[in-house]
Amino acid sequence: MERLKDKTFSVNTFGCRTNQYEAEAITFALEEAGAVYKEEEPDILIVVSCTITEAAERKCRKLIRKRLRERSSTLVVVCGCYAQKINEKERKKIGIDILVGSRMKHRLPDILADYFEFPERSTPYLLSEESLLKEKSWDLLKLDKPHHRTRAFLKVQDGCNHFCSYCVVPYVRGYPVSRNLAETVEEAAKIVESGCNEIVLTGVHLGLYEELDVLVRRIGEIPGLKRLRFGSIEPFAITDELLKALVETEVFCPHLHLPLQSGDDKVLKMMRRGYNTDGYRKIVEKIRNIFGDRLHISTDLMLGFPSEDDRAFKNSMNFLNEIEFGKVHVFPYSRRPGTKAAELPLISQDIIRERKGEALSLSRELLKKYCLKCIGEQTSILVEEKKTALISGLTPTFIRLYKKDNSENILDIVEVTPREYKNGALYAD
Repeated sequence: MERLKDKTFSVNTFGCRTNQYEAEAITFALEEAGAVYKEEEPDILIVVSCTITEAAERKCRKLIRKRLRERSSTLVVVCGCYAQKINEKERKKIGIDILVGSRMKHRLPDILADYFEFPERSTPYLLSEESLLKEKSWDLLKLDKPHHRTRAFLKVQDGCNHFCSYCVVPYVRGYPVSRNLAETVEEAAKIVESGCNEIVLTGVHLGLYEELDVLVRRIGEIPGLKRLRFGSIEPFAITDELLKALVETEVFCPHLHLPLQSGDDKVLKMMRRGYNTDGYRKIVEKIRNIFGDRLHISTDLMLGFPSEDDRAFKNSMNFLNEIEFGKVHVFPYSRRPGTKAAELPLISQDIIRERKGEALSLSRELLKKYCLKCIGEQTSILVEEKKTALISGLTPTFIRLYKKDNSENILDIVEVTPREYKNGALYAD
């Protein structure tokens, strides 16, 4: 039933790949209910929010204020992680009409239809933190046909119970749950049938998916799928069974994003990361013993965590060099109320800025070093963009590459040989 016929909506997304999947799935669900996507001045503004940092929350609030200035009658709906922690007073102050909890997003079409049909009975929805931490049900969002057909994110896992000392995610995403294997493979097949060549498996903590190796094999067998990737996976989730499945799955792209956060053992212990540098090193060695240097390992580095002194920072820089990462995502620590680390004294912002400059400089050097190894080696790109004299896309190892030609079409997979590295990207004739 098209309960939202004649209604328009837009979806704005902040944060991780899991949020990007949910935004696409929400778009699909609302269109199935009869609503029409409209970027400018829609009837309904959906914000898929993020709370990983204070800056992420601030961006959400800024967007809402901007959209309400453009059209004050727009219905503002916020879901995602930030929505889970907004109280009634803050909801009204920001101008939010409806809050949708972390395991309730599949109900959005009915929530919105009820709002428009029975406005006097409608109330903001918010799943309480207490029930979320115990909730083991799967949010029934689905995505049969993504809007962006070059690459589709496929959410297969939600929630986390590792409780790193700096992280608010377990409190707003809840208990870890895995999506049913058969349903996941079925949705993946529909995504491929819609014309999408690449699927990225994602989750709040992808490594907590039950039998991830089995899922990889099943999705890798789908006819027509050209590429399969992971979004991000914690290092301690890398098992022998998983590595065997990855290396035996022909469409798996040789790139793993393994979050590090710090290269200092004392800081890692205070972060409650569950590993030390020696453990991380052994995991990388195991991966490279199987895949060789052709697999690109990227990572995250958090700067300014409480207790990170000059020695700890230097240890992190040395460890980045030792492991020889490719891409390194550098970001500052953000105090999150309710976490263990929030009780610890903060490091000066001046010190963090200085360290960030040094870390970014090293990250550029590491990426260049990795990419220079690719010069002259044949690879391929899935064409995502096409301009007057250039096409561009990502290599299997997740490096941006530009080719001086525009005869190919978007969605084509094109064989290329990189000849030059410049400004974080490869170039081919």
